[in-house]
Amino acid sequence: MTPGPAVAVFTGAGISGDQPAALPRGFGLRDAVLGTMHEAAAACLGTLVSGSQLEELLKSGNKLEVVLGRLWGTVGPDALKCVLALRLRVPGEAHLLAALHLLAGGTHVTVNFDVGIELAYDLITGRAGLPPDAPRAYHDALPAWRALAPADPPPLLTVSRHEEFARWERAGRPAALLKVHGGLDRDQTGLADVVVVDIEELSQLTADRATAVAGLGDATSLLVTGYSGGDPDVYGPLLTAALRTSARWCCLSLPVGSSVPADAAAHGIELVLGDPDGLAVTALRTLLGSPPPWPAVPLPGDGFAELFTRWRSELHAAHPPELTAQSWAWLLADLGDLDTAEAMFRALPAGAPGAHLRHAEILYTRARDDDRDRAAGMFREVAASTPDASTRLHCLLRLGDVARGRAVRHAGSVRVVADLLAAYARPAQVLLATRNGRRQPEEAGDAYRALQQTSLRLLEQMASLAPAGCRPALGLLCRAAASLGRRAAGLARNGNRLALIRQHRALLLSLAALLRGRPAPAELRADMESLRTTYRNADDLPGAANCVVTLAVLALADGDRPAARRLLDEAMDGYTAGRPAGRPLPSGEALVRVMVRLADRHDRAPG
Repeated sequence: MTPGPAVAVFTGAGISGDQPAALPRGFGLRDAVLGTMHEAAAACLGTLVSGSQLEELLKSGNKLEVVLGRLWGTVGPDALKCVLALRLRVPGEAHLLAALHLLAGGTHVTVNFDVGIELAYDLITGRAGLPPDAPRAYHDALPAWRALAPADPPPLLTVSRHEEFARWERAGRPAALLKVHGGLDRDQTGLADVVVVDIEELSQLTADRATAVAGLGDATSLLVTGYSGGDPDVYGPLLTAALRTSARWCCLSLPVGSSVPADAAAHGIELVLGDPDGLAVTALRTLLGSPPPWPAVPLPGDGFAELFTRWRSELHAAHPPELTAQSWAWLLADLGDLDTAEAMFRALPAGAPGAHLRHAEILYTRARDDDRDRAAGMFREVAASTPDASTRLHCLLRLGDVARGRAVRHAGSVRVVADLLAAYARPAQVLLATRNGRRQPEEAGDAYRALQQTSLRLLEQMASLAPAGCRPALGLLCRAAASLGRRAAGLARNGNRLALIRQHRALLLSLAALLRGRPAPAELRADMESLRTTYRNADDLPGAANCVVTLAVLALADGDRPAARRLLDEAMDGYTAGRPAGRPLPSGEALVRVMVRLADRHDRAPG
């Protein structure tokens, strides 16, 4: 590799682990936050909270952004202040090497929150100095690094906030330090659009941030270092970018069971592991030549451990433990332990802020026996009592979702018409309240999502039962219903909601092709395969199974009936995995049953 604009660099937390930065590598910050949450939850819920739960969460693939998202959902912005524990006073050697690459005109994309590279750039260019109490070794080493800086170097272009990414895109994507997960601001006193994953989020990059990762493939070569590949929003786009260039991935070690070795081989990436060749410093020195050495001497004063302890104390003082306990229950629900999560919500003190709504969501998700009827009662109570308009609208939409699910599961019952009317009426109420999205567009987008979803479920049933002569007309209705999804996608910004809208719309268009006897749009299969991978990377197996059902319909439309059968079996496995007592998700089971019936009718059709 040759340094400069021809080479792009992508980095993770591994470049900030050595002295003097000494920040946690990998899951270090996430694990510290989980320990803090476990402590608060145990103080509130006693024996319902166990050490084995903490062990399971520590072993899980949940990223820091997911954990912070759950905590942020109950305590608010104070959850994110733990990121301030990543403050630095003196950069490490890897930071200085990255700064030299930027000074040569290179582009650098990172998922790191810290400002180590920015500090290093300013140190080398003389825009900043070392702290007076920094050990003498740093003061002695700095002049040799400054001698490497070009004359009159420009200020570093750092792109972190959403509006900065938009400006960078409009400016033609100049060379820059691109922080696709946000991070600390330059003064290290605030946060710049740090990525978190909230209750409804799937962890997807915004369009401009995704462009930054995709653009790595435009370079002549790509170096990935200090990164173990665990971010579902970044990992897939990074692999795709690597296919378009010559890529090298250097990492000290990878977690057990990591998919990186197999994916690297499949994407033509040279993988280098171990000490010293896999170290970020070694990789960057190989790229840049032989810059002078930089000390690795510990600094006096507070470091990460002390700053994090201060945040933990402030969090416990500012927020009652029942709030953190709710976040803990949500994390257990994410792992599939919905029974324990539901028991925790039942045990919370009466009137705990937000608990009633979150308890309803757990019941809605578990969907066992009378869970959804109980959830509906809670949604009604919250809607009647909350002063928050968005919460009230969310509850109305959930009531419509419950009614739609009941209509699908009990299609032959006498109340199916009433349930379908409710499933359409609740979103209509929300659209009236939001003036068709002119205010509260996110809620309006969710209303259009619900209308599309109800139409999809109704048309699925009709397609599996209607005579062959009705199929072309039903196909046209499917295309018309897909227009609701287009409107929903234009209003919503929530990542998981957009993914759900996208999947439902693809299934409607696939059904339209099948029913009309026409080829499906070529891009649908690739889109659903990509979305299935995104769901799998986020450990959302039911979401992935929904995509597999769409792929099964596409296989039917192509005349590949055996493939369609195999895909429907795969979808049922996804709906069953991790469920209580091995029983499939009721809505998923109902969907597969309808599609099997549709496949049977298709098998019997002439031709």
